[in-house]
Amino acid sequence: MAVAKRGSAVKKGLKFFVFGEAGTWKSSFSLDFMKMKNEDGRPLRVLYIDCETGSVDNYLEDLEDQGIDLNNLLLVYTTTYAEVEEWATKAMNEEELMIENEDGDLEVVLDADGNPFVADVIIVDGITVISDNVKFAAINVSEKRAKLKAKSQEKTATEQFVAEATAGLEFKDHDKIKMKGKNLLRSLITGTDKYVVVTSREKTKKVMSNVDGKMQLVEVGKIPDTWDGAEYEFYTVLRHFEDEDGTIKAQIMRKDRTKVFQQNEIIDEPTPLYWQEVITKNKGKASNVLKDRYEDSISKDEEVIAKGITKNQDTTPIEVNTEPQTVEDYRKEIQKAIDSLSPSKKKALRPKLSKAGLDLDFNAIEKIEDLKKFLSLATE
Repeated sequence: MAVAKRGSAVKKGLKFFVFGEAGTWKSSFSLDFMKMKNEDGRPLRVLYIDCETGSVDNYLEDLEDQGIDLNNLLLVYTTTYAEVEEWATKAMNEEELMIENEDGDLEVVLDADGNPFVADVIIVDGITVISDNVKFAAINVSEKRAKLKAKSQEKTATEQFVAEATAGLEFKDHDKIKMKGKNLLRSLITGTDKYVVVTSREKTKKVMSNVDGKMQLVEVGKIPDTWDGAEYEFYTVLRHFEDEDGTIKAQIMRKDRTKVFQQNEIIDEPTPLYWQEVITKNKGKASNVLKDRYEDSISKDEEVIAKGITKNQDTTPIEVNTEPQTVEDYRKEIQKAIDSLSPSKKKALRPKLSKAGLDLDFNAIEKIEDLKKFLSLATE
């Protein structure tokens, strides 16, 4: 439902989108949150989702040398959209976080004070990797779609191969990819009071322009190398760059909603420490989180649209058999179920399958009864 409140002071959010070339301190900017305090003076606890697998490892020793307790840092290495979304959602909902210990058993993550780890800051470092992987996955789906279409049209094996090899993303695919990414990022902005940093590589933006009577691609600036417009709703957008003298600087793009800096202002040696006062002044202020998550809003709008479409139409329910019918149907459902599992649940599934005498490779299973058992274990 819509949120209404009186004009009282509310917490200011720190929601950073940082982009730039490699080596421009995007990761070190993010890690500097380890040096900051919450409203009550306690060190911030940071969930660091590293999508570039090891981008911050070399900084950790420096933090320890500065007296930073690394038990207030939880590092998660992943290159998949699903796992980024899973860990970010857990942190936003303040769920109990579990990791494997040295013996391979799951245990609750504790912070420097020995309490269950509750993140104050969520960092997604390297969103470019995630957006690229989503595109690659969509291309794979597009190729399979083209092959199935050619097969249904009784094309020859060669024609099926050509259809698959030349398949590309359709307009609807681009829209889905863009909205999938924005959905994740928007939830980090509107769905939590946590402080947030998302980093991205940059690319050159080019447009067609008339140059001496000829249409040519002309460079017009640098933009984030990820979903188009991904940075739009963040409160503070920074572009990191190396100056001519070799120093690292950052430019405030568009504006800084916290009003710490002005639009287009250049910052020397960028760090979130410049924004510590924003956190300090949040003490005693009310939350500004929209309790309606973005997904819930979409569901409500879907209901409104559906009512409009079905108005004055026969509303007699139609029975639809959604249960898998063929071996291929079951394999597809099993794949969906496995893709939705967390890493810990995937690990727990293996001994269950072995105990049931089922092949771990469900694509090798031909009997529907065995596939049913597999699906049941994957969804329980």
